[in-house]
Amino acid sequence: MANRAATLTPAKIIWTLRQFPALERDAFMASEYLGQRVAWKTRFFDVIDYGAGSIKLFSLFQRGWHRHARFDRSVYAHIDINSHPETRDLRRGRRVDLGGTIAAIDIVTGITLTLDRFEILPVSLLDRFVIKSDSRY
Repeated sequence: MANRAATLTPAKIIWTLRQFPALERDAFMASEYLGQRVAWKTRFFDVIDYGAGSIKLFSLFQRGWHRHARFDRSVYAHIDINSHPETRDLRRGRRVDLGGTIAAIDIVTGITLTLDRFEILPVSLLDRFVIKSDSRY
């Protein structure tokens, strides 16, 4: 089971779900993916303030992010910016490691995680080319 979780990626999940007829997806999602523990290497994309105080909806992409990344493979997580003040200086493209369980899947928008682990990684030389200066929250 743990080995299967290691091979799950947002792209594989969305691709698999697209193979099912629309009315059969929900049952398959519930039996196979919801509640599954995952650990993903991602890059920060954006923050959505949806009016819940200090809790914001963070949008991330699986590593390998670039300006033409597909939006249907997004990973979302609710993060309290007061508990994680380091999130205030995040810039688009910054590497972030996530660990948690799959809480929801929307075939159009992406996958929402309930986080157990949230780690912002140090900036490397390659990251300097990826990180956008116009996307600080």
